[in-house]
Amino acid sequence: MNILKKRWPITSILYVMFFFVIVMPIVLVAFLSLRAYTNILLTNITSRTMQTLEQVSYSIDQEKSRYIRTVAAIASDNNLISLATSFHRSTQSKDQFNYSFQLEHQLKNYLHDMPDVVSAMFVYRDGGAYFFEGTHFHNIDTRINESLLKTTPLYQKTLQNQGRVQLFGSEENVLIESNDKYILSAAIAPPYERSFSDVEMIYFVIQAKTFENLAESTSNQNGSFIILDGNGNIMLDTSKDKNKNIEKQAIEQARIKKSGNFKTMASGEQMFVTFLTMERTEWKIIYIAPYDQMTSEVRQIYRFIMNVSAAGLILFLIVSFFLVRSIVGPIKSLIYQMNRMKSGSFHVDLDLSGPLEIYSLGKTFQNMTVRIQELIIERQEQERLKNRAEIDALQSQINPHFLVNTLNAIKIMAMLSKAANLVEMTDSLIKLLSSTFHRGGSYIQLFDEMQSLEKYIHIMKVRYGDRFKVEYDFDESVTNTYILKLLLQPILENAIIHGFYGKEAMGIVKITCKKHRDQLIITITDNGKGMEQRTMEALLQEKKVESLCGIGIANVNDRIRLNYGEPYGLEIDSELGVGTEVIVVLPLLPNNPDQPSTRLTDEKISLDR
Repeated sequence: MNILKKRWPITSILYVMFFFVIVMPIVLVAFLSLRAYTNILLTNITSRTMQTLEQVSYSIDQEKSRYIRTVAAIASDNNLISLATSFHRSTQSKDQFNYSFQLEHQLKNYLHDMPDVVSAMFVYRDGGAYFFEGTHFHNIDTRINESLLKTTPLYQKTLQNQGRVQLFGSEENVLIESNDKYILSAAIAPPYERSFSDVEMIYFVIQAKTFENLAESTSNQNGSFIILDGNGNIMLDTSKDKNKNIEKQAIEQARIKKSGNFKTMASGEQMFVTFLTMERTEWKIIYIAPYDQMTSEVRQIYRFIMNVSAAGLILFLIVSFFLVRSIVGPIKSLIYQMNRMKSGSFHVDLDLSGPLEIYSLGKTFQNMTVRIQELIIERQEQERLKNRAEIDALQSQINPHFLVNTLNAIKIMAMLSKAANLVEMTDSLIKLLSSTFHRGGSYIQLFDEMQSLEKYIHIMKVRYGDRFKVEYDFDESVTNTYILKLLLQPILENAIIHGFYGKEAMGIVKITCKKHRDQLIITITDNGKGMEQRTMEALLQEKKVESLCGIGIANVNDRIRLNYGEPYGLEIDSELGVGTEVIVVLPLLPNNPDQPSTRLTDEKISLDR
């Protein structure tokens, strides 16, 4: 699980993805294709081998049947057996010669079209034998001692199966000394009474041309044939270097099943064995061939597929290397520039390259750094203007102690003179100035600000008489919110002094405070003489010091924007002869921003704006 949670580089992710998505499928497809092709090829090879074995077995069956028919015909020829018996019983040389001549003549009639019969020997019960050499010359000495022949298993086997032709291979022909390994022998015990015939067995030596031709057909190959009789005795083995282990396994498998194939190891080499039982007899024919020889075509295709796959993979790895480099290189450069910017360096030197998305990402980051630099400069300028506004506000103030003390002296003199209006006006001015010059911070609750505004209205009513009145419409939920000091007095003063100047009718000022989402909306409306558009624009731009505290409407708008941001400030809507409406848009502050617990939140709001 830890390996899944680990943050891997994009290079490693891409290479792993390429490996599992492309490399492994290619290798898997190549492997499965090769395996499927190998199975198909082996099936075809096995099928062809089986067809070859069937053809060979048919030829051998035909040849074997011909041998058996000929030997059986000779053994059942009464005249021939009688001549052989007469030859054995005759004592005169002349008679023996005549009988021998007749025997040879009749045997030639039987064997004239069988050049592969080397010899025939008539063995008598009481000893002795008649020997006939075949019709064609064979460089094989087949004259054997009949006494030794009678001691062999094949002789006993023939006697036990009287009247049936027996065929024997090289393993049982132990008395025949020949380098020719394609020698067969056929034997039959004629079923005649002792009184009629002295012949106990007729023994034939055959040089099997069919076997020889079969061996020659495989002489240029590494494969070999083994032919077994019904008892599992080897009739033919064409292998040049006999491997007893393979022969033993092949013979055991052939005895169990009628046909089939299997693979086995011999001397470190894998061999493929195919065997088949002949239809007419119980003989079995086995073909043994090196597995590599049979699958040489597969190996060639395997090498071709592997070479093509390797070349494709190398080409793919080269392309993927440059592809990954084109993606990862710009990303690493971008990360490096981000780390530099995190450390405080905003000088970005990006080489914009790579795919469209990476290029767009780099371009966006580059534009972002430029914008951040602009915002930093703008923020610094705002702080400078804010500080300058604060300094201007402080410079415009007079010494509060001196002014309050002087007003107190005037108030005492008015009381001594019993000038009640002057006492009330002076007292209101003292309280107004005390609130204005209070050093408790830049913010005040809206309720306290309205109390100070009442003192100012009282002073103005003493000055101008009852020429105007002020109406209030407050949402009770906003009276405890905090606003900047001296925001409303300059606006109200502008309405009284300039809006009602020269107006005969009663002036009405309406102050409305309400909450709209996360904003505090204060609206000051008068029914004064109004103003033109250029006058409204100049009012927000010219920083004239015409208010009681020395802060004009433009200064109020600048203070709001510097403290809260561009979305906040003043909006003026005026119409000549109708009146003016000033809308003050402020953030809704339930806590005093000058307090340490709320100052950071206020700065965050300002930055967000």
